[in-house]
This record gives sequence, structure tokens and C-alpha cells, in this order.
Amino acid sequence: MIVIEATQQHREIILTMLREYQAVSPIAAHQEVNEESAKKLVDLILYRHHGIVLLSQEGANITGMLMAVYSFNLWDQDIRCMKELAWWVRPDYRGGTSAYRLLQKYREVGNLLIEKNEIKYYTISRMVSSPDMDYGRYGFEKIEETFICQVV
Repeated sequence: MIVIEATQQHREIILTMLREYQAVSPIAAHQEVNEESAKKLVDLILYRHHGIVLLSQEGANITGMLMAVYSFNLWDQDIRCMKELAWWVRPDYRGGTSAYRLLQKYREVGNLLIEKNEIKYYTISRMVSSPDMDYGRYGFEKIEETFICQVV
């Protein structure tokens, strides 16, 4: 099992995994979206280097991904951060090391970007369907919780 940084050649597999992620999303509105926005965001990351997509790979099989985008701090536009948008491991590969290895690589890349002063911090979120991990063990500090209200 290895984790690589996605390139433009991985665009279609990323979009396929985003569709898989969308299909099981607990957010009802995700079921009725046009994927053009997702395509534009993936292209922004891959072609304009406005974030990262990490792919876990076992042999020739892509087993999961972690996608993050660069963003600006609300209070100071000179402070750039990186926010995780999607962390997805294909069901057949859950329970293995894909999720952990994606998180480990995300931390490596995030820490390197901090060292190079390209970002000040990076974030990860936990949805109800995310692995039940102690994120503090991996250097993350819980600073907020997000709740959703939706008509189903």
C-alpha cells in the first residue's frame, strides 16, 4: 500500500470516487447536485495547484483518496490554510491501512507546506461516517463541531 499525490492523469478516477462518496453521503442535498462544480474544483486542484489530492494505491488499484483545497483565513487574507474536503476509502478496502496512510501523508504534506510558509495550518473534518479515530493522537486539536439541519 502506497500513497501518491494525484496528477492530471488521475482526474477520472478522482471523479469516480467523488461519485461513490456522494452516493453514500449523509447530506440529502448531495443526491441532487450537478457534478460540474466538483469537476471545476478537481481541475482547480490538479491544473492550478490550489490544493492536493492524495490517492492510496494497492498494486494497480486505487483504494481511496483525501482531497484538500487551499483557503484563506476569514480575518486575514494573508493567512492561507488547507482544508480537507473529502476523505474516502472504497468499501472493499476499509478496515485496512488506507485511511491511516492517507491521513499520515496528509500530515506530511501539510507539515511541509507549513515549513515552507505556504500555509499556516491545515484541517480535517470527521463526518458521522468517518473512521472513529482519536485525531488528537495524530496532532489535530478539536476546535469546533458542525451540525446540519436538512429537510428530508
